Amino acid sequence: MIAPTAPPASPEALPAELARAMGDPLRWRIVELLATEQLCVAHLAEELDAAQPLVSHHLKVLRQAGLIEPERYRYWTYYRLRPNALVRLAATLGLVARSAPSGTACRRRVPGADAPVPPARPAAPQGGRSMPFRDQPMDPISRQTFARSIEALHEEFRGIFSLETIERYVNESIDRLSGARVVDFIPLFVHRFAREQLRALAQAEGAIIKDVPEVLFVCVHNAGRSQMAAALLDHHAKGKVHVRSAGSDPTDKINPAVMAAMDEWGIDLSQEFPKPLTDEFVKAADAVITMGCGDACPIYPGKRYEDWELDDPAGQPVEVVRRIRDDIDARVQQLLNELVPASA
Repeated sequence: MIAPTAPPASPEALPAELARAMGDPLRWRIVELLATEQLCVAHLAEELDAAQPLVSHHLKVLRQAGLIEPERYRYWTYYRLRPNALVRLAATLGLVARSAPSGTACRRRVPGADAPVPPARPAAPQGGRSMPFRDQPMDPISRQTFARSIEALHEEFRGIFSLETIERYVNESIDRLSGARVVDFIPLFVHRFAREQLRALAQAEGAIIKDVPEVLFVCVHNAGRSQMAAALLDHHAKGKVHVRSAGSDPTDKINPAVMAAMDEWGIDLSQEFPKPLTDEFVKAADAVITMGCGDACPIYPGKRYEDWELDDPAGQPVEVVRRIRDDIDARVQQLLNELVPASA
């Protein structure tokens, strides 16, 4: 007896719905067959050695879950996979695997037993909450959001990077931003950081052609000088230069005095966040401007390197930060004129 099917799912079915639809061995085999070519019911019935009504039932379930879609050709209805749905499911399973706790962290206490003493955790820093600890299980909403981020990046970089590469960069971004006090914006910042790394890697490898110069600003914490320089250059360049910034030892938030000084000029840094320096950023840059971070930045041939000696705004009042901002602005405008002459 064939169980009744659920009502049609939306095209953006949840990973749990996709997994449920794939739970029958025959449906799994159908997906494997459709991964190689489009087939109609008659073809599938022959390949599976199953009755056509049974095959039609399983196709209906897969179609309701958004895993396959029909296409009419002459007198026949052919079926093909919807790869994005499978990418979402695969990304979710990967995140489940990497976020699962290990050791005694996953043991539930037996009722009536002595409660174990939880391991000590460092106190939350003043000024905001940090991202979840790396060894804690990821909550379902975050897991689903990161899975959709992987799916979106896989679609954007289709033909350039494999799904495995996309997953690796998202996972590494989660790890590398684990100290930021941006818990309410974790998925957004992780997506942006992973996307920038992938774009930089594609540019460095020649898979994406650069139509404007790339400039990278690097300081120690990526919370003050490099953030101001990047925002000012982006403001003055108006799309004629693409800008990135990073820190050799990024802190957990942007310096409030820096944000206030930039806000006086109508430049909003509230959506920015400190980012770690990566090899991809350096390789993609045409000009690398360092600010007090020593030799932390790797050297590659064919790039323009400059070191700007600037006061550090960390711990300084906004009156001092204004002077640093003005100094950076003058240097940025000179750099822009050299990279993109006025005649251009």
